[in-house]
Amino acid sequence: MRVALDEQIFAIQPYGGISRMFAELADQFIRGGHEDIDLLPLDATIVNRYVLDSPTLTSRLRVTEGRNQWTSLARYFTRMRIPRETEIVHNTFYLPHGLAPIRGAKRIVTVNDMIPELLPRTRRRLDWFTLKKQYVDSADHIICISEATKQDLIKVYGPTQAPISVVHLGVDSRFHPNVERADFLPESYVLFVGHRDQYKDADVLFQAFARIAREIPDIQLLCVGGNGLTPNEVRRLEDLGIRPRVSQRHLSDSDMISAYSHADVFVFPSHFEGFGLTALEAMACGAPTVLAAATSLPEVGGDAAAYFEPGSEADLARVILSVLGDPSRRNELTRRGLARAAEFTWARTAVKTARVYREALAA
Repeated sequence: MRVALDEQIFAIQPYGGISRMFAELADQFIRGGHEDIDLLPLDATIVNRYVLDSPTLTSRLRVTEGRNQWTSLARYFTRMRIPRETEIVHNTFYLPHGLAPIRGAKRIVTVNDMIPELLPRTRRRLDWFTLKKQYVDSADHIICISEATKQDLIKVYGPTQAPISVVHLGVDSRFHPNVERADFLPESYVLFVGHRDQYKDADVLFQAFARIAREIPDIQLLCVGGNGLTPNEVRRLEDLGIRPRVSQRHLSDSDMISAYSHADVFVFPSHFEGFGLTALEAMACGAPTVLAAATSLPEVGGDAAAYFEPGSEADLARVILSVLGDPSRRNELTRRGLARAAEFTWARTAVKTARVYREALAA
């Protein structure tokens, strides 16, 4: 099969979950024993670090580094290069230009979530220019990254003409436990990873942590990723009386693995996710994991996580305290988390994606 990924997401995202997925897929197709897949070059200018930092991907996909996402997108918009021999086009995002005719090739479209449609206030600038429904309507096969996302897609758009396959994401093998403790990590801490605004529900965690801090004097809350604490967040933490015990950091991949591995508990309070890759990374590193019982998170966590009622700071505080106060439960969550995370590999993601390609060609 001659397969072409388009360059959309690699021109948009220096880092991010969607581009991570497509970079991992490309890497698996190149290295992972998929002899029947001929991954065609992009011949593009991109900003994505997952590809640019990999000599193998950079060479095979024939990409160069763009000055910024706008220059990379400008180049994308001024051309439409799908090689004539292409049999499968896998679109990586939903910009209008990618809907150009593809000369008889089969179109595969991945839907990562329906958050902009179901939570309109969350829409980012690019979301206003995307044509996700037109991509779904023109697809020969649709991939959803969770069963929850599949159900959201059908809820919003109704039944689709194309078949839908659920293909879960994977977790890289570099996420593992028993790594050296980074010297900047607190002695005892609750870990939160990602953006903190809107549906991510960080304020619910802040309120829950204020309850926890009254019962456990030395524990801290470490927030990783997102932007720095905003003035409104600082005021909120001061009002809750926990400002000295809350910190925010940006970490390298190696330090991130250490932060996961040495957390007393990892908490993901988001009430809406298309998948929830950070939860999987935390479990792969041995962190006892607490998740909101919402959307895709129980699908990812299974019986390897503890759950709380979404939006309830009282229930979240109760669950965290029950995990922190019971070493045997923490050990059991660690054991189950490691086993659960081992089920989600990028190799498996690539195998299931390749199966979708074959089904589309055979249809």
